[in-house]
Amino acid sequence: MPTLTKLGKYLIRRELGKGAMGIVYEGFDPVIERTVAIKTILPAQLNSAEVKDVLARFKREAQAAGRLNHPGIVAVYDYGEVVAEDDRTMVAGPEGQPADGERVAFIAMEFVKGKELKDYFDSNERFPLKEVERIMGEILDALDHAHSKGVTHRDMKPANLIMLADGKIKVADFGIARIETSELTQAGTVMGTPSYMSPEQFMGQTVDGRSDIFSCGVILYQFLTGEKPFTGNTTTIMYKVLREEPLPPSTLNLALPAA
Repeated sequence: MPTLTKLGKYLIRRELGKGAMGIVYEGFDPVIERTVAIKTILPAQLNSAEVKDVLARFKREAQAAGRLNHPGIVAVYDYGEVVAEDDRTMVAGPEGQPADGERVAFIAMEFVKGKELKDYFDSNERFPLKEVERIMGEILDALDHAHSKGVTHRDMKPANLIMLADGKIKVADFGIARIETSELTQAGTVMGTPSYMSPEQFMGQTVDGRSDIFSCGVILYQFLTGEKPFTGNTTTIMYKVLREEPLPPSTLNLALPAA
């Protein structure tokens, strides 16, 4: 299959994953010989009314994330809008791949080798209480740095937390994740991942750092019990988040201290 070989100065090595509006690649900066992760948005995948707004937001989020400098946050290096270059055998863009000559907006980020916290949760892996304490401390420390710089994540969830080989944790997709599900695709669409969303996100209100803290509470609950506090379809989750108090973790995990 014909493949994309270059985005601006970056050489494209392989595809890492797909999102709603673009693809994430492993790239290489030949100038400083650095491996990077490249998140792309294809303007052609959007309807014309969305393009300007989504690209402006994508750039704004990249600039915001670029202000952050913390060992617990995946670093953002670069933003660009370029014309895709491929090996010249591609005639059209299959499966959302950019066709040669198509405009692509991209963010180049730190390439992190690790495993998403979501994978640990999905395989029902449990962590000792001391470890949970350390991990949550690292996550909140990273968020504290971001919030002090006026940057809210808005999509804190296990899939955006990467555990490195040494057990340290990195927060990914600062403010960038929410671009993937453009709020312009349909009226009243809410951004974020339902199980981890704060009440103000569900209500479409302006969110700040407190919304991230709420999402971290949901992640902590999962660490302690192996369960999410709010489950069901989106409507059910929304009702529970707005109106119900979840069971205390100690009722689901008897080994937990009452505190």
